[in-house]
Amino acid sequence: MYTLKVENQYGEVLELTHNPNYTIKLIDGIDPPDAVFGTARNANADGSIINSAYLDNRPITITIAINQPTEENRINLYKWFISKYPVTLYYENGLRNVFINGRVQSVGVGYFDKKELFQVTVLCPDPYFEGVISEVTDVDGSEALFEFPFEIETPIVFSEYEVAPEKSVVNHGDVETGALFILHARGTVVNPTIVNTITGETFAFTVTLSAGDEIRLNTVKKQKSVILVKANGTIQTLISAITTGASWFQLRPGGNTFTVTATSGIAKLDSSIQIRDKYEGV
Repeated sequence: MYTLKVENQYGEVLELTHNPNYTIKLIDGIDPPDAVFGTARNANADGSIINSAYLDNRPITITIAINQPTEENRINLYKWFISKYPVTLYYENGLRNVFINGRVQSVGVGYFDKKELFQVTVLCPDPYFEGVISEVTDVDGSEALFEFPFEIETPIVFSEYEVAPEKSVVNHGDVETGALFILHARGTVVNPTIVNTITGETFAFTVTLSAGDEIRLNTVKKQKSVILVKANGTIQTLISAITTGASWFQLRPGGNTFTVTATSGIAKLDSSIQIRDKYEGV
């Protein structure tokens, strides 16, 4: 059992499954796509050398049987499938709840078929499905120890701060993906650094943060950015503050571990990592 929904450019959502007006006959293009290889031949050897590999755009073709009242239901679909305009497809089965963005490439209608069919092709420039729900992992240095009710005779600590705690982030998807790293200062923090403790990769900043400042590092491909949101709400780029050799982290499928350090003020830095899993097929 599965569910298919479509969202148009205005944020309106239409469920195509479990809908008495429509019957889904076929969805083509939701399996893992074929790879495209660039090759070069060697005159002195058999075969060739692969010098590039990538996934092409993903076309998804949906064939829908239109139920009575046919004309009314067909025209209703035009509100969601408008040629060249963006749409988002949501697909959910027993194990995966994902979406993919695309644009309507073509629409075909079998006006004179005994059972009128509506066929639409959505071209998705990013071939990966993404998880509808993103996961957030806190990587701050605090350990909460405050509990109620309580009665004390001798002083106790309410919380503790650790130095550079290591936290695991799990990528449940099929492929590597970037993430959104958020560093929020509660006081003065000097030169924060994010470290992938498995690969040894780092992303360091030469910057001093004040209370309320927040760094947002997005390492998702095609979305890469790094900005500083000041406590007063102003936004500025931090490209010039990135140190040489910084790595735009890609999280491998499975477990990934990160730690956050700073020249000073690590106890006043809250950190989190937000990841949205990516899948080749559903």
